[in-house]
Formats: sequence, C-alpha cells, structure tokens
Amino acid sequence: MSAIIITQASAPGERTRLLGYGAGSATASASTPTKSNGRSYRPYTSSSSSPSSPTPSSPAYASGIATPSSTEILLRSRPLKDTISLPRFVLVCAGIWSANFVFAFQSTAIPTLAPGISSGFQHAELSSYLGSVFALANTAVIPLYGLFMEALGRKFAMDTACLFFGLGTVACALSDNIYMLIAARGLAGLGGGGLLTVSSVIVTDLVPLRDRGLYQGIMMTIFGAGSMAGGPVAGLLADTYGWQVSFWVQIPVVLFCALIVTLFVPEAPIPPTHRTLGSGLRSLDWLGTVLLIGSTTTLILGLSFHTSYLEPWSAPIVWGNLLAALLASIALVWVEGKVKRPLIPLELFADRHTAAIMASGFFLSVVAQAFVSGLRYPCRRFTLIVYTMISHRGAHADTDFRCTRCSPVYFTVIVNSSTAEAGLILSVCGGLGLGIGSLIAGHHIRKGGKYKLLGIISLSPAIVCGFLAAAWNPTWKWWQYYASFFPSPLGYSVFLCVNLIALISAVDSKIMPKATALLYTTRTLGGTLGVSIGGSIQLGALASALKTRFATLPNRDDVINSILHSKAAIRLLPPDLQRLALDAYARSLSIVWICCGSVAVLTVISACLIDEIDIHGNKEVEGTGGGTVEGGYGEGLGEATVEGETGM
Repeated sequence: MSAIIITQASAPGERTRLLGYGAGSATASASTPTKSNGRSYRPYTSSSSSPSSPTPSSPAYASGIATPSSTEILLRSRPLKDTISLPRFVLVCAGIWSANFVFAFQSTAIPTLAPGISSGFQHAELSSYLGSVFALANTAVIPLYGLFMEALGRKFAMDTACLFFGLGTVACALSDNIYMLIAARGLAGLGGGGLLTVSSVIVTDLVPLRDRGLYQGIMMTIFGAGSMAGGPVAGLLADTYGWQVSFWVQIPVVLFCALIVTLFVPEAPIPPTHRTLGSGLRSLDWLGTVLLIGSTTTLILGLSFHTSYLEPWSAPIVWGNLLAALLASIALVWVEGKVKRPLIPLELFADRHTAAIMASGFFLSVVAQAFVSGLRYPCRRFTLIVYTMISHRGAHADTDFRCTRCSPVYFTVIVNSSTAEAGLILSVCGGLGLGIGSLIAGHHIRKGGKYKLLGIISLSPAIVCGFLAAAWNPTWKWWQYYASFFPSPLGYSVFLCVNLIALISAVDSKIMPKATALLYTTRTLGGTLGVSIGGSIQLGALASALKTRFATLPNRDDVINSILHSKAAIRLLPPDLQRLALDAYARSLSIVWICCGSVAVLTVISACLIDEIDIHGNKEVEGTGGGTVEGGYGEGLGEATVEGETGM
C-alpha cells in the first residue's frame, strides 16, 4: 500500500490530481486515516491493473514534481521502516551500506594498486585505464538502474549491480594480463553504477523524508570510511600477499549485500511494472541507453585524449569524439521525448526547482574534482628525454622513467614532501569531511532546519578554499594546509545531502528512482568532466608559463614536453631551471584553483533557485475532496476522487 501526500491546496472547483505515471484513476477512501510517526496517510486502490505510461504532453507526465507554489498532489509512499522490525531494519541498512563501503574501498584501492600491477604486466602505460574504464562504465549505466528499479524492482536492480560488480572483481583477481584486467574493471563498473544509486533509493523507501538526511549522513560516513581504508589496506595486502588479495577481500562484502537485499529488503511500496524478466527487459528504453552510453563514452574519450595524452584540440581523435558526443546527445534528447518509458525523465529539466538541483550538483562535482585534479597527476609509462646541453656540459642523455604511483602533485612537486604525507591530507580531509558534513546536514534537517539556506552556506567553503589554495606557499606548515583544505570536502558533503533531500521532497515515489539515478548521473558526469577540465586548464597554463620562463633555453620544446608528461622531469633540471619550472607548476595549479572558486559561484547561483519545500508536516493545507490535509501523509476527512495512477 502507498499513500498520498498533498503539498498544496488545489484551486477551488478543481479536481485534485495525483502525481505519478499512468492514466488510471483512484478514489480516496473515507476510512479512518492511518497514523505513522505523527503523520497521517490514506491508503489508496488502483482502478487499473496495468496503467499506461504517459506521453510528454499528458498531465501525468508533467506530474511527479512539486514546488511550494504547486497545486499538485504527490504520491508519497509510507516509510517501510514502520512495517518491519527494528532488527530487520538494522540488518537491511547494514546490507545496503556495505555496498557503499566496498565501492569506496575500491575507488582508493585501485589508484594504489594500478601502477604496480600494470608494471608487473609490463604495460605501465595502461595503468590509468584501470580507473578510467571503471568510471566510464559506471557513469554510463546509472540511469539504466533507474529503469530497472521501476520495471523490475529494487531487489532485481541491486542484485544485478552486485552480480556485475562481483563478477568483475573476481575476474580482476583472476586476470593474467593487463587487457583482461582492464576488461574486468569495465565489467565491475557496470555494477558499480547501481550500487550507490539503488542503495540510496532503498533507504528513501525505508525512512520518513524528515529523517532521510540523517541516514544519508550515516551512509556517507561509511563511504568515507571505505575510501580512507581502501588505499592503505590494499597496499598492505598487496605487499604481504599479492595484489590479487585486494580484489578477493571485496567479494564477501558483495555477497553479504546481495544476500541481505534478497532475503530481508521489504517489497517496494510501488510494485514493479513487470512481473517477468523478459517483459521487463523488453520494456526498457534500449535506444536511449545506447545513445547515453555512446554520448558519455565519446565525451570522456575526447577529453581524455587531450588531457592524458596531450593531443591538441585540433586532433581528429579529440574533436571527432567530442562531435560524436554532441550528436549522440542531441539524438538522446529527441528519443527521450518520444518514448513511453524514457530512460531520462526530461520533465525534471523543465521545472526550475529540479533543474536547479541537477545543475548545482553538476557544478559542485565539477569544482570538487577539478580541485582534486590539481593535487593528483595521472600515472602512466613515459619515455623522458632530457637534454643535458642545458647544463654546462653540452652532452645529452636519454632517461627512461616509470611512475610508480599516483601522488598528490602539489605536495610532492612543489612542497617536495613524501607521498605518504601528501596522501594523508587527501584521505583524512576527504574522509572526515564526507562523514562529518553529511551528519551535520542530516541532523539539521531532521530537527526542522531549512535545507535551502544550509545548502547555500555550505557552498561558501568551495569558493573560499579555491582562492585560498591558489595562495598556498611551500613555506606553510602542514596544519595550515589541513585548515585551508578541510572546509572544502566538509561543505561539499553538506550540500550533497541537501541536494538529495531537495530532490526527493519534490518528486513522488513513482518517479523517485529515476530522479535519484539522474541526480547521481549528473554528479558523476560532472566529476568526470571536472577532472578533464581541471587537467586541461593545468596543462595549458603550465605550457604557457614554461614557454615564458624558458624563452631562451635551447631545445625548449623538448624540455617542456618532458615536464608536461611527468613531474619527475623537473628534478633532472639544474637548480636554477628547477626553480623556474616549480614556479611555473605552482602558477598553473593556482590558475586551476582560481577557476574552481569561480565555477563554485555558479553552484551558489543554482542553489539559490532551489525551493524550500516543507518536509516536516508543519504546513497545513486544504484538499478539495472535503476536509483538511496536513503536510506529510495526506489525511482527507471526507471522500474525494483523485485522478491519476495510484498503484500497480
């Protein structure tokens, strides 16, 4: 059974509409409303057993979204937490959050393991693919899991994610060459795209909206713990037992998640639209899926060839991929406006509130990852030719180097710190910031605080820290770096929580899985673009600064090309040229961080367009069916007819 939330009164004389997919109708019973955690809700029954999906022009299609000025009714399901025992609820949370932990674990374990693994296979130049292939697959399939949840249910979607992620991880452990390992990482990425998204939707099903932020805080704390543990634990296991063990230890966690979801997750309040796997798969928007994967893949490839392999924008492999991405995106929008069950609900972008949510999440992810891109450098094999004729001897030498690990480039290059010291600041600030910030946001929202104002305030560190990082100086103490960096991930995690709550409060339970998947997609895509954009800005600024400083240097282009390919080249220069190169490097990173602070302003502007929707039931509104309806679960005191689909 599900329930109806009335967010605002309809105009006099109007029939109240039920927001959700379908064209069926339902009649709200005049029976005594049920109370749940102080809220009232009324069960409903559907008059159509197989309602049809709406078209973009139908009223039902535009439904599923509410704002403070809306005259619509949201279909809000009763929290499943009220229908199960406390031990079962705790077990379900442990199961789905274990997926978050293992995803975070591998996200930091792979950068630690990749250089050593690829070098062992004699293909160090391919080490970056172990991360990029996973990210590509992960980003491309997230919206597909929104369709899975709608058509075949939450359990199927999560089990599918665990299956792909688990099989891919096992294949990684069994790989005997780099190409098999890269393919296995892509397979794992197909599952990784669903682990976070589906677990988030299940938690939304379980708990009341007013408590959703707190549980998101717990989830992100667990995610932060996984990310902090991944690198050190994977490195220790690799040194002690071999890198394969770092993949094997993830399998029990994945199996635990799949087992708990299969056995203990209660049925979703809105049943899946299809009962058989075949019919469900046939109903999916496969053309849209292909176009989405194609547009995402070509976009990331085009940017990667420019930033990772230093191909110019004029190179066919760069602009060709970007052009293909543009054409595929245009085709995707056209297809999504025509199909009955779209992969991407375009109506979310037509509403100012939800469009602002997506835009702010996208821009913030761009800022966050572009900022970090200034601290990290891609690892891959390179051949470095440094002409020692720039010294007084006039001879030349060819030197072959291998990058053995990804390191925070600012601290290792500019500050000349150890990799351990440099990595610690990222893991500590990032992990603690995610956990503390999300818990602060969740507690604030649960106590009745306004999430819009909190979200805007939480974005100020992204602006301040961006410009503050541009002023970093090698003479700073370590505590100064921590103090100037920690507020950024702290504010980032606060806004992520606010961003999710703002979205869930604005859509009904029927469209919520797709909306959540779309939000995760925009964030992930923004993060991917942030890395590429940050890297592109840094490389361009570095090349320009080096050309200015090395204007009279013989073989200037060869030396600059060597530095662009690897930071290690700087240490091979004579002391006077080292200082010039380090100054150019610091300048290029400062430009990246200034750009991050500037783009963060766009995030603030987008956040200001987000509406404050009451999620605590404090606002009393009137329903046209006879009676008063309190915010939260709708309590109709008289009998009313409600148009729209109410169940499956």
